[in-house]
Amino acid sequence: MLLLALVLAACGPSAAPDTARTHVCIASNSEGPAPHTFNQLAADGARGAGAGVQVVASRSPSDYLASLQRCVATKPDLVIAISPDMATAVWRAAQLHGDQRFALVDAAPIDDNGQEAAMPNVTDLLFKQQEPAYLVGALAGLMEKQKIGSATHNVLGVLGSNHGPGVDPYIAGFVAGARDADPNVIFKIAYSDSQDTAFCKQLGITQISAGADMLFEVTGRCASGYIDAAYDAAGYAIGSDNDLAYVSPAVITSALKRVDRAVALTIQKMENGQFKSGKQVFSLQEDATGFSTPSSVVPQDIINQVLDLKTKIRNGTITPPEAIPPGV
Repeated sequence: MLLLALVLAACGPSAAPDTARTHVCIASNSEGPAPHTFNQLAADGARGAGAGVQVVASRSPSDYLASLQRCVATKPDLVIAISPDMATAVWRAAQLHGDQRFALVDAAPIDDNGQEAAMPNVTDLLFKQQEPAYLVGALAGLMEKQKIGSATHNVLGVLGSNHGPGVDPYIAGFVAGARDADPNVIFKIAYSDSQDTAFCKQLGITQISAGADMLFEVTGRCASGYIDAAYDAAGYAIGSDNDLAYVSPAVITSALKRVDRAVALTIQKMENGQFKSGKQVFSLQEDATGFSTPSSVVPQDIINQVLDLKTKIRNGTITPPEAIPPGV
């Protein structure tokens, strides 16, 4: 009986041949393959493109290079690394393994001197984040202009981690979208690299005390604290990167980087012999950015107006700015 069971197990699904055309290995950042992370979105995108997927989870930043090495050892068609946290580890791994192709999500490789480095075997999957930010900014401005729900003071709060290419275009797009919808809107903007949720919550409380009805977070790992400030004040919050509706009922929408879409497109191009190193920028044109389904707080007529703006960005009628205007 035991022998028969072993034979049947060998013939079962676990022994089925892997028929995927392409194999990728994802080396996660320290968030791991949890839901609502870029790690999970990358895996979803790769599987959606028909690739066989292996995930090597990193528990801490000290694991990053080792995780990439473990991926390389499986001889995949593509190794995918996630977020700016892994930029230096990718630079090192790409130097060590010149014949291996890498994709780095939401960043470019960084050398030991802290400088961006173009690598011939690394494709950098970047996003025009000013586009989704413009859309959620317009939504916020329209809410303020029409005095919808708690949006009554014509003041918007923003919290970004310190200035950089992953932050400033977000804020620039948000400001432009809100101002185009409501020229009289006022902004309260703060910056912090803190990952302390209690500290970020206090920054949100300070902005709300100054009249902010809505808080737009571009904060990374302290987002939940900042969003909590909006919830406690019966205000609204807007997320970035991923759909943060799961964090709190206060979140009315989020500006999205569709990592799943960018990864799927990258795999499809690679399969067609079109792998390109260097910066590959994804946008609304490829449906790789956007905004999450708004909550029931947002009237349908405002959603329709934002969808119209989305079409105008896609066809080039509107070009959201990358730089924050002086005086904001």
